[in-house]
Amino acid sequence: MMIKKNATSRKLIKAFFSGKIEQIRSGSPRERGQALVITAVAFMAMLAFAGLVTDAGTLYLNFARLKRGLDAAAIAAANQIRDSSLPAAQRKALIRESAREMLMLNDIDDIYSLETYICDDAGIPADFASICPGPGEIKRKLAWIQASQNSPVYFLHLFGVETIPITTHSIGEAASLDVVIVIDTSESMASETDIDPADGVSDYTPDYDPTNCNASNTCQPLRDAKDAAKAMVDKFFDGYDRIAVVTYDVKAAIHDPDLATSDVLEADHTAVKSTIDAIQLFDGPAPADVLVFGDPRYGEVNPMDADGDGVYFEDKDIFGSTCTGCGIRVAGDILKAQGRVDSVWIIVFLSDGTTNVSDLPDASDPHNPVPAGYVNGFCGGSIGGRLWTNEPGTPYSWCTDSDPATRHCGPFHADASECPAGSIWVGNSTPPNDTEDYARDMTDRVALVYPLYPGDSPEPKSGDEIAIYAIGLGQAARPPDYDGEQLLRYMANIGDDNFRNPVPDDPTDAYPPDPCDGAAPQTSCGQYYYAPSGAYLTQIFEKVAGSIFTRITQ
Repeated sequence: MMIKKNATSRKLIKAFFSGKIEQIRSGSPRERGQALVITAVAFMAMLAFAGLVTDAGTLYLNFARLKRGLDAAAIAAANQIRDSSLPAAQRKALIRESAREMLMLNDIDDIYSLETYICDDAGIPADFASICPGPGEIKRKLAWIQASQNSPVYFLHLFGVETIPITTHSIGEAASLDVVIVIDTSESMASETDIDPADGVSDYTPDYDPTNCNASNTCQPLRDAKDAAKAMVDKFFDGYDRIAVVTYDVKAAIHDPDLATSDVLEADHTAVKSTIDAIQLFDGPAPADVLVFGDPRYGEVNPMDADGDGVYFEDKDIFGSTCTGCGIRVAGDILKAQGRVDSVWIIVFLSDGTTNVSDLPDASDPHNPVPAGYVNGFCGGSIGGRLWTNEPGTPYSWCTDSDPATRHCGPFHADASECPAGSIWVGNSTPPNDTEDYARDMTDRVALVYPLYPGDSPEPKSGDEIAIYAIGLGQAARPPDYDGEQLLRYMANIGDDNFRNPVPDDPTDAYPPDPCDGAAPQTSCGQYYYAPSGAYLTQIFEKVAGSIFTRITQ
């Protein structure tokens, strides 16, 4: 079709000039002169038109190229609005240099003006001000990038015009963060308190009273965990990124920095850090308090109700104190209820031990999934039964079967067809369902989007795209079974890409292996981080923050 149009155009031009030439030949000298002038003017007009079209096309192409480059530059610049601990001038320089670097990567290096603004700047363009949040509204990580460039022209060059300035802008927005920091406050988080410098031995014992260290904020490694968490909060952008704080021991607790509103995700980071500072250690029962009812080491009492009165969560009643499933469930509930749809949802989860408690039935909590018949949660059993025993000299822990490689499938699945791959269908029986099975089920409930890779599966799908970073501290990776670490690695696996990578890896499938598959115990891998002691936590929380920033720029 284009060839036909060009041929037609050539014929029309040829006919036009042929007609003019014939008029010149056949006319009088005066007519021939007029015809020559008209022909010359027409020819010059056509040349001018062609030249202007060429220059206009060049301007359009250069404008489009500049606009595409600015679109990329605006996104790159917006991603620098992340670390509120940097001075404003340094952050502004990073935004500007990031934009300039992206323009150069798009072969745009001849700009003569580059302007960058964020919503907090003074004198921002009116068009930008119109989309920036007003006072009292949730802040957004917006960046305005405007550039000017001299575009060369060719026809107009004949008239002394060498270039024409072109100016355009673009607005980029980086994802804001909704983060839930989950901290273990079980009594073992005082295991490094009052260490004698002479022998390196802590004063901590199973009947340790944390009253004094709670009052002086010296319970260790809990203090190290709080300091590390606060340092990570400083990496996030105050006023833009929202943070909630959850602790867990025998149950999970939400710490709301601002009791004036129902939202527990808080953008005021000063309030968040004050909330973290106020976290206190759980005080569990001393052995002497329980021995009057029977020896809990040999399963002579119910570990969830030591005095057997049927009332739970009384003082000195439950002697397991690490409800991992409670912590991850509540963190997920917060994000699903209050997380912004356009933000990145993150859970940073710290534990120092093996899970040995689960949620108990609670009709007042609409998010609690434990069936009413599970009066002891997932620590069912009987006197002398395995889940009620923590025999000295064995790897046993209350309320778990101490077999992290085996997963049972039960009350959160209608039948065996809905079970996770490799699990054992046991229905609604506990035992063998235990607190570790509950923690894995709650992890799936929070973040599992694709049960069997990205594909069809009858397994329940209630997870959301939530990233989970799991930190195992000290005894969480205790040999010989490394129960706590294996659970935390499972959480990090699910929270990495929201589908369950098989372990061991199936080399015939098209999906990447679990980053922790084959990793040695007590080592970091993927989104799981191992801290031998509290002294390592600050650098680990910094690594987690860096990984989060990498995630939001991808």
